[in-house]
Amino acid sequence: MLVGVAAAGCTTQDPGTASPGSTSTAGSPSVSVPARPKNLNVANVDPCTVLSADQMAQLKVKSSAPGPGWDQTGATSSCSFQVTDPVAYTMSLRLDPKRGIDYWLTYTGTWTARQTTVSSFPAVQTIVKGDNWDTAVGHRCETIVSTADGQELVAAVLPHSGNLSNTQMLDLSKQLASLALATLQAKS
Repeated sequence: MLVGVAAAGCTTQDPGTASPGSTSTAGSPSVSVPARPKNLNVANVDPCTVLSADQMAQLKVKSSAPGPGWDQTGATSSCSFQVTDPVAYTMSLRLDPKRGIDYWLTYTGTWTARQTTVSSFPAVQTIVKGDNWDTAVGHRCETIVSTADGQELVAAVLPHSGNLSNTQMLDLSKQLASLALATLQAKS
């Protein structure tokens, strides 16, 4: 069942896990993360409560399910959302209380990252290294938002059968991140 794989992110390997030969280390140059409009503490927030029923309807979510967390980032769980209209894909949310986007701004491993913003919050988007940002058949992508110092919201998209381009997945992950941020801001 695809839900288990997607709940952990867009692939079976965490994008933050360095592969052999990658050079993301504690000695990497430091970076400055742009200012956030406010700090949103994501520790102890259940990612399956971050989207309202109206937001899930807006995203055309057919079903959702809790999934595993990620020890390296302090996430205790994740949440996957299945979409079938107009094509089938999985979206997932994870809230990482022990990793910030500064990690991605110096990352040189198996993923390519670029800076962006989501609802005025600093963010990065990631794709598989070697893919182009506008590849017609994308493999996976994430929009990772800085919610507080050393904390991030990870919104991921995984296509089912190569039916989405990277551009479409990046747009969908950014929309998911924006809706999740709106809920987090309303709760804070």
